[in-house]
Amino acid sequence: MEIDVQSRVPIYEQIVNHLRQQILYGELKPAEKLPSIRLLAKKLQVNPNTIKKSYQILEKQQLVKSNSTKGTFVTTELEHLLEERIKESFEAITLETKELKKMGVSLKRVVEGIEKKWKVL
Repeated sequence: MEIDVQSRVPIYEQIVNHLRQQILYGELKPAEKLPSIRLLAKKLQVNPNTIKKSYQILEKQQLVKSNSTKGTFVTTELEHLLEERIKESFEAITLETKELKKMGVSLKRVVEGIEKKWKVL
């Protein structure tokens, strides 16, 4: 994980976004322990309070659970969270496809466009 100190995105948000992505993409597994606040702060060369804030936000988003004596862990309830994320994505797709339909774009062209994008991912 790299922090862009020149970015307009606050450091704690960069950390949240990176860890959230790792969790949702399965790079961090359910019940996997995250690095300690001090260890991650040292590695990223940021204030421990920044890491603490990031972990608190992830906990509010129900992506991690903290145990004051054992550390912070990826939630074991990822299935529900992934389904919510998929639902949000389909809602965004729905808005865009409505716009394409209003513009007169055919279903065939929309499907071809999605398939073309899908193949290059």
